[in-house]
Amino acid sequence: MQAYALFDFMWHYALPVLIFAYCYSRILHTIRRQNKVVSGHVGRSHDVAVATTSRDQNPGQVQHQATGAPPGGKVSQAELNVLKTMITLIVCFIVCWTPFSLASVVLSLTVGLFLQLYIRALEN
Repeated sequence: MQAYALFDFMWHYALPVLIFAYCYSRILHTIRRQNKVVSGHVGRSHDVAVATTSRDQNPGQVQHQATGAPPGGKVSQAELNVLKTMITLIVCFIVCWTPFSLASVVLSLTVGLFLQLYIRALEN
C-alpha cells in the first residue's frame, strides 16, 4: 500500500511537473536560439525596406526597419510569453494538485502504519 502511494505520487504529480518544466525549457531554448540566428542576420544588413506613402512627412523616402530579436541581449516578447505560460501552468498545477497528492501519500502511509501496528497487536 505504501509503495502504491509513492508510485501514485510520482506518476500523477512529480512526473507531470518534470515533463512540463522540460518541455517548456526546450521551447524557450529553441526560441532563444532562433532569436540569435535572426539577430545575426539583422546585424549583417538584412534590414527590411518599407516604402512610405504620400501622407508621410517625407514622401517617396524608403525607411529601413530592423527585424528579429531586440538589441542589447534583451528578452524578446516571445520569450516572455513562453516564460509566463510556463510559470503559470506549473504553478497552477502545483497549487491544484499538491493538497490531494500530499493527503494521499500521508493517508496511505499512516493507514499502513496503523494497520501494521494493529496486526502486531493481534498477533501478540
